[in-house]
Amino acid sequence: MKAYVVARGEPIAPFGEPAARLQVGLRPWGEAQEDLLKAFGLEVVHVASLAMVPAGEPRVVTFDDVYFTRRVVKSLLGKWKKAGLPAAQVGLPSGSIFVRQFSDLLDLKEAEGLTLYDLYALPAGAGIEDAKPLAVVFKEREVRIPIPAQVTGHEAWVHPITTSVCLHLEHWLHILQASRLAIQVAWVDEVVRRPWWGAWLVLKGLLPGRGRFMWRLMGRANRIGRDVDIHPTARVEGCIIGDGAKIGAQALVRGALIGPGAVLEDRCNVAYSVVGPKCFVSKYTLVYTSALMAEANVGMSMQMCLVGRRAALTPRATPIDVQPGGKVRVKHRGAFVPVDLPVLGSCYGHDTFVGADVYIGAGRAVPNGTRLGPVPERILRDIPDEVDPEGYYIVRDGALVPLERG
Repeated sequence: MKAYVVARGEPIAPFGEPAARLQVGLRPWGEAQEDLLKAFGLEVVHVASLAMVPAGEPRVVTFDDVYFTRRVVKSLLGKWKKAGLPAAQVGLPSGSIFVRQFSDLLDLKEAEGLTLYDLYALPAGAGIEDAKPLAVVFKEREVRIPIPAQVTGHEAWVHPITTSVCLHLEHWLHILQASRLAIQVAWVDEVVRRPWWGAWLVLKGLLPGRGRFMWRLMGRANRIGRDVDIHPTARVEGCIIGDGAKIGAQALVRGALIGPGAVLEDRCNVAYSVVGPKCFVSKYTLVYTSALMAEANVGMSMQMCLVGRRAALTPRATPIDVQPGGKVRVKHRGAFVPVDLPVLGSCYGHDTFVGADVYIGAGRAVPNGTRLGPVPERILRDIPDEVDPEGYYIVRDGALVPLERG
């Protein structure tokens, strides 16, 4: 049977590329989507429009900007065949935490208590307009992460743990969200492929040690590639690490996907994030619930940020990630609209450069190739050969100016 992937081709700002070419997890989504469908024995056919999909055969139909997981496809095909091959469209429970948390900026239809996504299984002679909602297998676990209530207006950040995921990728926020979800999905896929290994990890977590069972388990649950260099004082918990990566002294890396050849320097803190291939994370940098595309360099602390390929973000650049007293707004279809998230940082296009003392507003996106620096008047450029050793100076308009003591 064939799976037809229809190109929507809408470029996502600020990257100027369609979702299929953007990194989700550690790979461009188009590559990962094709491999996922092939894993179920489907022959993948890419078409330029829905009109090019033949109707005379049973088939799967989706679009190149629809993110979905192995569990969703398995459940769709299994239930579809069991029901006698009706025209079916994937639906997830509308009241679930996942749907509530991951529907910002999406115009999704609902029917029969389900939120519908553009992933279809169709019999010969039927089109997507004939499809009825099909509830795929869905389970989730709520995780509540404490956050500073006086800063964010919320006492906890609620996140669903699930691998039954569907998400339309129409905005940079969706690329960030899909990458964050890819971490938990990657772990479940690892355990499904290696059930004995997963059972062995649980047994090791039951061994005596410091802390709760979860921390003992995460400290032992890592998939580490070839030629990886991890300093003995680094703490790595629940990570999948690609070949040739390097992790420095006293670094903390937790619940992360680390791409091949990535470098994480001493004392950095990378948690629940994706660090793409050949990325560089500088000393003391905090990367939390963020995603870095290939070859990005970061030296500033960030939370809920998306960083494009080869972007360079220097220390002391500051992304703001809350909007006290209101909701963070993002630009979508020409207007700024609020999103229902307690925390959201910013997005940096490919090849951007952000220098010191630059503040980036919450929810803002910096276009490809932008170079940002501080106000020139604050940079000391004019320094005299001699100064009064008893004096005290300030910087004004790029020059040293004696401070008049009152």
